[in-house]
Formats: sequence, structure tokens, C-alpha cells
Amino acid sequence: MTTKGGCLDGRVAIVTGAASGIGRATARRFADEGAHVVALDLKAPEAPAGGLGIACDVADQASVESAVAQAKERFGKIDVLAHFAGITKDALASKMTLQQWDDVIRVNLTGSFIVAQAVAREMEDGGSIVLTSSRSWLGNIGQANYSASKGGVVSLARTLALELGKRRIRVNALAPGFIETPMTDVVPDRVRDKAVSAIPLGRIGQPEEIAAVATFFASDESSYVSGQTLLIDGGRSVGVGLV
Repeated sequence: MTTKGGCLDGRVAIVTGAASGIGRATARRFADEGAHVVALDLKAPEAPAGGLGIACDVADQASVESAVAQAKERFGKIDVLAHFAGITKDALASKMTLQQWDDVIRVNLTGSFIVAQAVAREMEDGGSIVLTSSRSWLGNIGQANYSASKGGVVSLARTLALELGKRRIRVNALAPGFIETPMTDVVPDRVRDKAVSAIPLGRIGQPEEIAAVATFFASDESSYVSGQTLLIDGGRSVGVGLV
């Protein structure tokens, strides 16, 4: 149910990776703030009331362009993109296959470009694009492919902010740390415990906490913020000893 008078009241927002985790939490939060939500995932996800769910492969240009066209046809405009779709295929660099490398770069980095490009072309009266990096862009053992893809997203957001600013389109990125999602549910307990011990706030983050920051970037509350990447990791990246 939408809440009239919310900070996204009447806006049309595309949310990728919306079937679970951070994407689903963000789709729900956007709807609560009054947005018409177009939810995208590999299989058409359940959309909030009044929204639209579409099956979409973010790494396939034709699939993305079709989804964006459907959103525009249904609602007449696009104001916000919150892009969360991504994958991991972890391995030490010495053992990582080229296929593992290519798959992660294709979905996480190339997919971010494809989706941002397609949505930006349809933003006729300004807008906000929120991409998703990760704390791992600072470097993380066993994630050469993922870290590189997420570092690329940081650079992509900065460049798009420069290019799209003249059209009043803001571009920012989120860099979550350890968040409770299906992607992190498979992490072994010993790795999870070690990660939590390195977080100053002493706990794993929740999808709703990332959704709250995405809402800030999507709304007019951040109307003079563009080209930024915000770490949302409970303080883990603060201090040399914790990186």
C-alpha cells in the first residue's frame, strides 16, 4: 500500500534484483513512500500494490530495453532507478576460471551500464540513478572478480554523474558491507563470525537499512548529491586495522 505524501509520492521507480534481499526491501520502501514501483528480476517478481513485475536479465541489452519500455508505457515516465541485481562466483585469483571472471563482470559491471544507459535515455525531466557497489571494492580475498566489478561501478557512477548532470539526472552508488541477504546466507558460520567481529557496530546489517539510504538518494532530500559512493558497513571500513 502506498502512503500519500511520502518522499517519492507519484514517482516511477525501477528496482532491479527486486525478488529478494535488498532489492525487495527497497521496492517495498519506495512503494511505502508513494512511488509506482517497477520490480525487475530474472523471474518476474511480485511487485508492490499498484506496481509492475517484469522478468529481466540485466546483462542482456534487449531484455533491459524491453523492460524499460514496458515501464514507460505503463506509467508514462521514469524518475528513479535503484539497481541491485548482481552475482558472486568466489575463488582465489590463482584458481579463478576465466568463466567465473567473465560471468561476474558481465552481470555486475556491464549490467549496471546497460540498465543505467537504458533508463537514463527515458528520463525526460531529471531523475536519480542509484547503483550498487560493495565494500568489497576496497579489496576482498577470494573476490577478485566481484571486487573489480564493484570498483568499476564506483567509477561508472562518477562518470555518469558528470555526463548526466546537465540533464538534472543525479547518479550515486551504495557500497553495502555484510548484509543479511540470500547471497550471504550461504556464508559459513566461521566466516560470518569473523566478519561480525570486525564490524564496530557488532552486527550484520539488514536489507531495510540499505533501502533507507537508497530512498534518501532517490528523493529530493539528496537533491545536491551526485557522483558519490556511500559505504554502509557498520563502520567496518574505518581504520587501517579493519579494512
